[in-house]
Amino acid sequence: MRISVAAAVPLLFCLAACGPAPLAPPATPPATPASEPPATSPAPAATASPGSPGAAAPERTPGGGRLAGPGTVCGEAEAANGSPAAVAVRRGLVDCAEALRVVRAYYRPRTPKQGSAGVATVAGWECVSNTAAESMRTGRLTSCRKSGATIVADVIP
Repeated sequence: MRISVAAAVPLLFCLAACGPAPLAPPATPPATPASEPPATSPAPAATASPGSPGAAAPERTPGGGRLAGPGTVCGEAEAANGSPAAVAVRRGLVDCAEALRVVRAYYRPRTPKQGSAGVATVAGWECVSNTAAESMRTGRLTSCRKSGATIVADVIP
């Protein structure tokens, strides 16, 4: 049975233990007492949602893709066993299109992997998979790391 990525997001966050999610700005700014001048500095880009007034444009990659931060679910990939996996950013800023390409390439049978953990380098990313028992326990199928960023592929129940 397949479940949409949107339905898996709450479970993904529980299983992935991604850490704190980026904070969203309040719907309306807090009231400022009349004696205080209004703040002149803009809100940090990390706390402003893309559609909010004064929000900074999201960072882009050289190829024009948008960078996503921790807790962002980029999409799905078919794991080596044929089951769907949710691909997400766990740490750092990553282009979601790149994250999906890396995980999908890692799961291809022709990608050479080493040892029982299936260690492989894909486009500069070091990827490794959990054992079946560990995946059942944690929900984490695969982790890939590069330059301080981490992308993960988690079980979609």
